[in-house]
Amino acid sequence: MARITIEDCERNVKNRFDLVILASRRTRQLLAGDKLTVPNEKNEKKPVVALREIAAGNLDLENLRTSTVNMFRSLSPMEDLAEDLDDSIEEDTYSPSVALVEGTMVDFPSNMSIISTNMSADDTDGSTSDGDGYASSGNDIADA
Repeated sequence: MARITIEDCERNVKNRFDLVILASRRTRQLLAGDKLTVPNEKNEKKPVVALREIAAGNLDLENLRTSTVNMFRSLSPMEDLAEDLDDSIEEDTYSPSVALVEGTMVDFPSNMSIISTNMSADDTDGSTSDGDGYASSGNDIADA
């Protein structure tokens, strides 16, 4: 084969974007020491050899796709499953009737609501009290 073209490879890989990803993965494999599946008499560079292998149909493209996807994964499928199980266990143990009050776990009856001790019925306008009996809305302008 004198010169490799995209059209030569498109017989085996229809999508050009997939072709780029697969060829780069195969190039990495060749650089890591995998055996060539096509002759390389002209001492061509590894990306050219990878494209020639794809065009010749000498590769298991599905295996190459799977290894490419697994290369980009941060977790293996088994670790992913274990993480999902851990999440489901945490979700099952959630209880809205339990709260952390001053560092201690307190169990509240389901008909009781938690009321803040810093808020009274008069504090419904959004103002805050600084503890000295005076409320401020946050819009006060300092006197100069």
